[in-house]
Amino acid sequence: MYSYTRVAPPNSLLVISDADGWTPPEFKRGELILSTSSCITIGCRMFVDGETLVVLGSAAEVDPGEPPAFEGMLETPNRKVVVSTVERETVLESRVPGIRAHVRIWVDHPKEPDKIVIGLT
Repeated sequence: MYSYTRVAPPNSLLVISDADGWTPPEFKRGELILSTSSCITIGCRMFVDGETLVVLGSAAEVDPGEPPAFEGMLETPNRKVVVSTVERETVLESRVPGIRAHVRIWVDHPKEPDKIVIGLT
């Protein structure tokens, strides 16, 4: 079952990682989504402009039927994926079956999305 929330995170940035922590990617100007093996960061709507809808679930459940903006693997030694703010405040979380999760991310805007869909397998 998928879950969702609306959030206006400080820094307009969300982090997708294992429940136990992460090593952030190096900042690259103009890139919406960046990743390391333990962390995926994604920019979202500017917090002063309002909230971003964030959806998290199995890829089969949440796939909107278009190519994802990002597709990659994430180390999940605790078998839990957490979506959080840069201050490590949990926004959403989901159990995964293995120590690596296949992550797909769809966004509704290439620079400042106000809808982010995260699919896991």
